[in-house]
Amino acid sequence: MTMLLIWVSVLSVEVRAATTKVEIKPQTCAVIEAGTPCHMQLKISYHLLVLEQTCIWIALREKPEQCFDSLSVNHLFDLSLVEDTQVFIKDLNDKVLDEVTIQVAIYQPANTRRRRGLNWNLL
Repeated sequence: MTMLLIWVSVLSVEVRAATTKVEIKPQTCAVIEAGTPCHMQLKISYHLLVLEQTCIWIALREKPEQCFDSLSVNHLFDLSLVEDTQVFIKDLNDKVLDEVTIQVAIYQPANTRRRRGLNWNLL
């Protein structure tokens, strides 16, 4: 019986610390030339199992983007990026609950096949 109580208490500690997966859309932003800023509207959604204050942090910024004191978070904000950037969800103790990398991709159009100008078909 004692072993069962210890196992249940350990399991409850692990469950309380967990969050559901953070959903960030979009995770890729495309630019035509390298070094050009990419402007996007980012949507961040997550759900906590235990009520605690969390903040959304963008890498290399000194202040959080926004802080929340609720179980469910759905937040939209505008973001400009030049290079791949990490987005963190942290609690008040600076513990990282989850992180996602937003990639900046350079758009490269597909090579089109050169047509020969023969306007007939065998079939």
